[in-house]
Amino acid sequence: MSALDQHAGAFAPGFVHYEENRLVHAAYGQRLRAMLAPGQAVLSLGVGHQEVGQALLGALRQGQLGRYVLIDAAPSLLQAFAVAQAPLPLGLSLVEAWFESYEDAQGFDLIEAGFVLEHVDDPARLLCHLHGLLKPGGRLCVAVPNALSLHRRLGHAAGLLADCHQLSPADHALGHRRYFDVAGLTELVRSCGWQVECCEGLLLKPFTTAQLDQLTLSPAVWSALQQVAAPYPELSNAFCMELRAAPAGHSV
Repeated sequence: MSALDQHAGAFAPGFVHYEENRLVHAAYGQRLRAMLAPGQAVLSLGVGHQEVGQALLGALRQGQLGRYVLIDAAPSLLQAFAVAQAPLPLGLSLVEAWFESYEDAQGFDLIEAGFVLEHVDDPARLLCHLHGLLKPGGRLCVAVPNALSLHRRLGHAAGLLADCHQLSPADHALGHRRYFDVAGLTELVRSCGWQVECCEGLLLKPFTTAQLDQLTLSPAVWSALQQVAAPYPELSNAFCMELRAAPAGHSV
């Protein structure tokens, strides 16, 4: 069993943050799908909650993509995805591999690394490696949980959270190693030769999960929290960035 399989339970129903994580991943997946053009090749790093892969697989089935590769180093997550999404269409490849060592001679028009950088040993190494997997003019999308989400800012101001960047037991269960904020991730990607084309929030989360559970919010309210988040990445529970390789000689 892969060492990463120990975190698989945190991506299943019953985990304390499962529903809100699923909503965030779904919002990110729909944003990616809106970026696609027919015939393109897309690479996904990680299965996660399957929401992103499901959105992109739907695009492949409907002819919006020419090729879709999904890699993960946790075989149990790949197997669960294959079972849940069966029958699998032509043009899909499920690959067990470490992100940092994966190679592909054909290249990709879009690489998505949603909710990956907070997990890996060396985010800078991975960001540099991904340059070699993109076709000229291709795009990289990354998404991460936000250390400075509104609920974490409020928790810190109320004395409930000593440091907005500190990891919780739930973070450790998910395999998180760090938190990012918008400024910190911007600095990192620029240092690795990327320029930021766009940055958007994925979900506004005003209170803790336990507090929100007590409010029994309707699906319409959760949908609204997704819809209004885009212009507020600095306050959202998670945010995504669209990146392109910085031109040669460009100062980052």
